[in-house]
Amino acid sequence: METITQDIGEYFSKSIVDSLSVGVVVLDLTCRVVVWNSFMSKHSGVSREDAVGKDLFDIFPYLSRNWLEMKFQSLQILKSYSFVSWKQRPYLFKFQHNRQITGEAGYMYQDCTFIPILDTDGRTALICMTIQDMTETAESQKIVDEVIDANKALKLMTNYDAMTCVYNRGYIEKHLEQEFNKSKRYGNVFSLIMFDLDHFKKVNDTYGHLAGDEVLKRVSKKVCGMLRNTDSLGRYGGEEFIIISTETNEENAVLLADRIRDAVGLMTITSGDCQINATISMGVAEYRKDLKDYLQMLHEADIALYNSKKQGRNRVTKYTPI
Repeated sequence: METITQDIGEYFSKSIVDSLSVGVVVLDLTCRVVVWNSFMSKHSGVSREDAVGKDLFDIFPYLSRNWLEMKFQSLQILKSYSFVSWKQRPYLFKFQHNRQITGEAGYMYQDCTFIPILDTDGRTALICMTIQDMTETAESQKIVDEVIDANKALKLMTNYDAMTCVYNRGYIEKHLEQEFNKSKRYGNVFSLIMFDLDHFKKVNDTYGHLAGDEVLKRVSKKVCGMLRNTDSLGRYGGEEFIIISTETNEENAVLLADRIRDAVGLMTITSGDCQINATISMGVAEYRKDLKDYLQMLHEADIALYNSKKQGRNRVTKYTPI
């Protein structure tokens, strides 16, 4: 009677394991196959008869022996299951899939679970591995990732100047309006610095537009490196830029502008065989309660910049209300 019960139990165990839509592999501690279900036979092309009793690494020489043996040793010591997602390791077994995706060697993406099977004394006697086909999930995730990447790229295109990689005019002007409205509401102080490169047309005419572009890139990068995380730099047009310096009064904005002007003046910009030196003129305007809107603040910074140029260039001028 006991033998019949064992046979029935074994039959149902095999039936259940074979009906699962995941791979089930049971190994002994020498890595010989004890259980090999239908999923594994179907996707590997290795039948149960050819797998059971064989060393797993003899059947699949491409398996990472060192990695798996470390997993198995960990299971024996900790006596708790271990899970490896397809995001961590795309696949364990090189099973083909029938979906149109790109991936590592085009194999089925797999989630793998490693489960220690304990004997009556609480020692690890066998190791069970389950293999779940995650290809459809991976495919969906790739589509989501592509959409996210596309949105990021669109955002970059929308908010940043393609050449200098600083904010473009649309974004920096919108940011200035927001900062202005915030100061109008809460009484915060901030300053606007407008600057452009002196005699930039001469640079283009003498060295060429590619050299001029290089000057714009290098100066932008230099200025960015001198700003705080709370400050913003934008290309306003051509060789003209604006800096929004938050929580900064006119006096400190002038000091910042002078440091930037000095640093740019010390640069030597190489473009091909050319060595180019550049200077900048700067205008500073501070937020005031009587300002009508951000456009008036822009106008005042522009007037201050104009006065810097009028007075000989390569200097900083603050706006003085009439």
